[in-house]
Parts: sequence; C-alpha cells; structure tokens
Amino acid sequence: MQTSIIRSTGSWVPEDVITNEELVASYNSYAERFNADNAAAIAAGEMAEVPLSSAEFIVNASGIERRHVVEKAGILNIDTLVPRIEPRPFEDVAFQAECAMKAVTPALDKAGIAGSEVDGVIVASSAQQRNFPGMACEIQDMIGSTGFSFDLTMACASALYGLHIANGMIKSGQAKRILVCSPEIMTCINVHSRRDVHFIFGDAASAILVESDEGREGGWEVLGTHCQNKYSIALRSDFGFLNEAERTVQPDHEPGLDQDGHKVFKDVVGFAPTVAKSLMQQIDLAPEDVRRTWLHQANIRMVDMIAKRILGRDRTPENAPAILQEYGNTSSSSVVINFEQHSEDMAAGENGVMCAFGAGYGVGAAAVRKR
Repeated sequence: MQTSIIRSTGSWVPEDVITNEELVASYNSYAERFNADNAAAIAAGEMAEVPLSSAEFIVNASGIERRHVVEKAGILNIDTLVPRIEPRPFEDVAFQAECAMKAVTPALDKAGIAGSEVDGVIVASSAQQRNFPGMACEIQDMIGSTGFSFDLTMACASALYGLHIANGMIKSGQAKRILVCSPEIMTCINVHSRRDVHFIFGDAASAILVESDEGREGGWEVLGTHCQNKYSIALRSDFGFLNEAERTVQPDHEPGLDQDGHKVFKDVVGFAPTVAKSLMQQIDLAPEDVRRTWLHQANIRMVDMIAKRILGRDRTPENAPAILQEYGNTSSSSVVINFEQHSEDMAAGENGVMCAFGAGYGVGAAAVRKR
C-alpha cells in the first residue's frame, strides 16, 4: 500500500476587512429601522423585535474580532446586507473558481508541481456556485489536469472529507497526486440580518496537494484519516435549486441559514473529539504523542473544549492555535489555513491532528507526521 503525503498547502483571504465595530454599526442601523417600521406589529405581538448587537457580544460569543470578505460595501449596506458580485458571461472564469485558484496556485508553486501532473481535483466546500458543470471541472481545466474531478460538500468538514478521499485513493494506488481545494464564500450564504449569525463568517480559500511517497524529502506523512456523521438539522442552509419552485407556492419564501446555537455547541463538542480520538486509537497514536491539533475555527469556546478532549490537556496557543480572531469562521478552509500558518515550527517526527466539524453533523479528522 502506498504512503500518502501532504506535499504542500495554499491559502487566500480577500483584502476587504470588516471589524466587529463596523459590522455592528450596520446591523444595528438595520435593526433600528426594522423595529421602527414595524412598531405597531411588534407592539401587538404579531412580529418579534430585532435585537441589537454589540462588539462585546460578538467577542464573548465567538472570539471573532474581524473577518476578511469578498466585498465589504454590500454587506454593510442595510438595504442589501450581502456582497455585491457582478454576474459574469459563461465564457469567463467563475467567481468561485477564481477564488480557488488564488490558493491552488501557491500550493502548486510550493510543491514545484505543474497542474498537468495532478491526477484528480476535488472541490470540497460548503457550497458551489453552480449545480453543474462541477466547479472542480473548471479548476481542473485551468491547471491543465486531464484526470478526474468532482465537487464535494460536507459543510465545515468538507476539506477534511476531501483529504480523506484523496488519502484513500492514493494509498490504494488509484492516483498519484490529488488536489483538494476549498473556496469558501460564506458571506453569500450568511444571513446578516440575524443577530445570532450576522458576525460568524468570513471568506477564504485553501488548497491541499496530496501525493504518493516517491522518495522526495519534506512534506507531511498522512498517518490516517477518519470521517463520521450524525444527522442533525440544528445547523442548516436551505439555499438551493428548489427555491424558485417553492416561491411559486409561497412568493415571500426566503431560505437562509438556520442555527440552534446552543444545541450545535453541545452536540459537536461531544461528538467531534470522539471521531478524532477514534482515529488516534486506530493508528496507536497517544494524546501525549501529539504536539499540536489544528481545529476548525467555529468559535473559541468550541476550540478550547475540543482541543482539551483530544489532547487530554488544556488548550494553549502552542498546542491548538486559533485564527478566528482575524478571519472569523471560514468554513472548511479554516482548518487548512490554521495548519498552514502553524506548522512550520514543528520538527521532523512530530505529530499533529487536524479536526473539522460542522453541519450534518459531519466530523473529519487527519493525523499527520512532519517528515
């Protein structure tokens, strides 16, 4: 059986940044206008008042201080509350594919690999810009690969599900080199008019190049991967191709992001560490032999608790770094960006564990060793 290696990673975040203070000012203006316009209905109990937010609330609830976004003005405009993205002609590169390439290109460059040497492309992200053709097909064409390609979606665990598939295919000899990329344009999914979610997401893209071990020095040996699901509707997004058909029955239907935050927190904090620990048991990797864990950046309390349960010791910035204060939740790209930013200091022979968790519920884990 072949040995699977993470040869390189790449990442990208947009230049536009929204601080908590800017986001709160916009959201509160929207809330105050909504409440004033609907004062009579709210007073009659026919409609709920939209609560105000604050920068302190956001930090206490999540640890997030700012987020990078693909387009700032549209999100902060209380008449739109979504990014402004200009439609493109069919013959132009898709917006999401363009974002993905900003992470793919540095990953290939760092590896010294041409796109034509890639056997397969997996786009693993929370949502794709279109139903078909697959976003992976477009990226495959852009890099000059002639193998297979497909899209995969498993919410915030998508990148590690992609890594899990790539690892299995390489170990079994079905491919020698697979690119997993995760362009996450989450501000287009988020509902910026809801206090409990308006601050969560940022935008980013990541890429992982996985290959069979052919004697090249460096990289990270993939010791094992594991994915597991437990169905829940506590966190969901209903955007999809059925929406227009639904509006023929209910014209004002507005699908969106829905979250029972307290339930998600409780469920995932219990579930995610069991998946990571199951992987560690499968490969005889003891917690004390893991120097670092790179976790999906959902919120800082989840990072604290899940890290402690995986490592068997309190989280520190050294053993489980956090990046959400700068980027917010960038869905599945967050675990890869975290790994990329906090792995160079590790020595050959040291072990680490990635763990990502999200709607589904889906949890992905990967154990790696620095070469």
